[in-house]
Amino acid sequence: MSQSSGPYEPEQLRYYLPDPTVAVERAFGVAKHASLLDGLVAATKVVVVSLLLSLPVTTAVLLAGLVTFSVYGSNKLVDAEDEVNCPDRASFVARNRELLLFGTLGAYVVALGLAALEGLDSFLLTLVPAVAAVLYSTPWLPLDGGTRVKDLLVANTVLVAGSWALYVAFIPVAYADASVSMTAVVVCAFFFLQTVVAGEVLNARDVVGDRAEGVRTMATVFGVRRTQWALYALDALSLGLLALAATADILAVPLAVALVPAVGYSVLVTTLVGRDIDRRRLGTCRDCQYVLMLCCVAVAV
Repeated sequence: MSQSSGPYEPEQLRYYLPDPTVAVERAFGVAKHASLLDGLVAATKVVVVSLLLSLPVTTAVLLAGLVTFSVYGSNKLVDAEDEVNCPDRASFVARNRELLLFGTLGAYVVALGLAALEGLDSFLLTLVPAVAAVLYSTPWLPLDGGTRVKDLLVANTVLVAGSWALYVAFIPVAYADASVSMTAVVVCAFFFLQTVVAGEVLNARDVVGDRAEGVRTMATVFGVRRTQWALYALDALSLGLLALAATADILAVPLAVALVPAVGYSVLVTTLVGRDIDRRRLGTCRDCQYVLMLCCVAVAV
């Protein structure tokens, strides 16, 4: 009879379940690096514009998402500054270059096809962001043997903001076959100002990489602090535009008031520039402005 060395203890089995927070964070990272979130933000803007102009929510929302995904995704394929500014994004793009290339090109072809079905005005509007992207990134200007608009102070942000504001403000109008009203012009101007602010916030975030590549932005030329004051002034101008539009009965007072929290949120995000925070999350914080804008406008309608 053998002696027992002690009570029998069965081997403990350990089961490792996947951490859902890690999975969510990875999925969010893929959506961000692949410009899917950029497309979602643009779609949200078009919904906001449709509500502000009392237009039906149409396929223009999908169209804006496809176009934005295509343009921003294509830009990431050639953006050398990402090696310094966003190394994780640069690594993702390098690993998935062919997939992103086919995806972005395919998305724009689909977008152009959908726009053509709606008419010439929709088709031409859908070409605007692509034309702006080419003008922005290629050395076509006859300065110093060829200069990109991307390298020109203020002009780079104005071109980008102008093309996107024009597109998101008027593609719902074109899809609804509506006339261009003064309200649409004011909405376009408002989105232009807010897009300029958003663009320069990201430029201030990426100041190190932009300086290394010789890209001239407000932050690289004037410094982050002066850039912040300029952006505060643009937000103040946005509020002035809303007040003027409401006073002149161009934009209904409840709708004008509904846009004020989004401008306040913009000011808040601008104050975070240059502070000791995770730079990678600053752009996401800025994009959340449009979720807030949609919620407030939806309540006001």
